[in-house]
Amino acid sequence: MALHPYSLDDSLNASERLHVAYKLATGASILVGAISALLATLTQYWPAIAALAAPSTIIVYLSLVRAVESYLWNWKPARRLLGITLPDVNGTWTGQVATRRRDGVQIAGNTGRMTIKQTWSTIGVEFETDRTCSHSIGAFFSLDAAHLILTIEYRADVRKLHKEDPNVRAHRGTCRYRIRVKDGICDLDDIEVPYYTDHRETGVITLRKI
Repeated sequence: MALHPYSLDDSLNASERLHVAYKLATGASILVGAISALLATLTQYWPAIAALAAPSTIIVYLSLVRAVESYLWNWKPARRLLGITLPDVNGTWTGQVATRRRDGVQIAGNTGRMTIKQTWSTIGVEFETDRTCSHSIGAFFSLDAAHLILTIEYRADVRKLHKEDPNVRAHRGTCRYRIRVKDGICDLDDIEVPYYTDHRETGVITLRKI
């Protein structure tokens, strides 16, 4: 799945990543400094160790950033230590689709599989049915009262078997995940996702977590 950056509303502490980067830089400096001082004391090679300290700090910092980006950001102890509050919406769902054309005609329902893969700074959303395969091209998180709102821009491609079906067309669209939040925890079990397309079709995808 292709991942892309996502944006955060100010209500979700959009500056959090910068603050975490400062903490990681400080931690890298302290760690390398402590190890350098220990090695210098044991070996008496002060000049060589001092010369290696600066590049070593950069390497340690980049390694920490990579670890946080990939998996530490949603590990509870690391989240508490670094002050990360970014919601985690990783998961897989079955989805029931209901679509209404621009002329008001209801199109026969369809089912599919929704997958969201998220890291600390990137996200990817895919929805696959027997007719289409959709993937996200942009994403934005915001808060609305007791709900986390994930707005996705996506592109849908028609599968080969349905190229001639007039009711199935390649399109771009926008969908809006309204996720309940209680005590800072997202309820991802059941989600309703209204959407609309550039063909002026509208609909709702009802998701149930697998």
